[in-house]
Amino acid sequence: MQHSSAPLELFHRACRRLLERGPEFTDTVVDRIRGDVPYYADPVLAPPDLRRTVGTGIHYGLEAGLDPDRLVDVERYTRELGVRRAEQGRPLDEVLHAFRVAGSGVWNGIITVVERDGLGDVRQLVHVADLVWKSNDRDAVLVADAYRQAAEGVASRDTERVRLILAALLETRDDPAFARDAAAILDLPLDGRYAVAVMAAPPYGGAPRGAPEVPGIRILRHAAGELDVLVAHLDGLPLDALAGGLRAGPGVRIGISPVVQGLDGLARARDMAALALRTCRAGGEVVRLDARLPDGLLVSRPDLAAELAHQVLRPLYDLEPADRETLLTTLGVWIEHGGSAAQAARRMFCHRNTVLNRLRRVEQTTGLSLTRPRDLLRLTLALDAQRLLGPAVAVLGNRHTPGRPAL
Repeated sequence: MQHSSAPLELFHRACRRLLERGPEFTDTVVDRIRGDVPYYADPVLAPPDLRRTVGTGIHYGLEAGLDPDRLVDVERYTRELGVRRAEQGRPLDEVLHAFRVAGSGVWNGIITVVERDGLGDVRQLVHVADLVWKSNDRDAVLVADAYRQAAEGVASRDTERVRLILAALLETRDDPAFARDAAAILDLPLDGRYAVAVMAAPPYGGAPRGAPEVPGIRILRHAAGELDVLVAHLDGLPLDALAGGLRAGPGVRIGISPVVQGLDGLARARDMAALALRTCRAGGEVVRLDARLPDGLLVSRPDLAAELAHQVLRPLYDLEPADRETLLTTLGVWIEHGGSAAQAARRMFCHRNTVLNRLRRVEQTTGLSLTRPRDLLRLTLALDAQRLLGPAVAVLGNRHTPGRPAL
């Protein structure tokens, strides 16, 4: 019994001697870490609290070697170390490398102090080596587990932080200090060139998960209810690069704002992108508001657009439905072809005179003349309003548009 306890007693004497050396021994282990782990040798990359954490770990480890009841302190320390390094963003592989080098340094210190101070036969330590290294491996596992759990929490908090910041920037907000802080956190230029895209998917899905990738453009995605809002930092690229790089799948519609300068313009850009989205005529479209400004004006005030359609087109609804649809279609094709009766006739597979006769009937029914610019403008906008808001607006006017602005 006396013989079997000798290695453990020798180990205890070595632990006490190293505890007496305290800061001096800590410096030895820290130097060993910096010599064996290049990451920790770099003054920029290495954790600033390296010496303190190594000293604390050595102290708890040596005390646990003397009293197994102190193992709880070691476990708490190793978990705290894993959490701290995860929150600092240190790579786990480098953390574990340094942890194992520290363990090796402590073991080497035990052997050295036994030999140097003549505490006993150093060969006796072989009987406790397995116990020491198993403890070191167990503690490394605790560090890794705590690190991974904390890293998941940090990633989740960072994701939530970015989401909240984007949400705030996309709301109407006049706070220069907040915009500066947001630029630093999001790693975006405060006065950069930005555009916002709003993406709507059909109820059964179809919108891509995550932010789409467009070469040369950094895109941040913000989920806003049933819509996806994409904040694009264009840098020096034109808006065409964003519009051409976004793909709308089946049933998906995308509206894109004009370019705005600075993060404080994102709320306005979001509103303009939402207007562009409302002008989409079918799924699969990618629409820029600057290409559909008249439509944007109409959908921005649907009550007025509906009233215009009602005043201009209501007389046509006294005609037979088939007759009315023929006249409206002919008028629309004629407008789309630049007021050319010949081109409209080719498009509709009829004679040019047939187109002219139908247009005269439109004039007679509505009391408007296609040769007067203001009358033509009213007819064009009325047709667009009906297309955007539905045929019923021509009959019901703004009674058809729920939620119209209160006066």
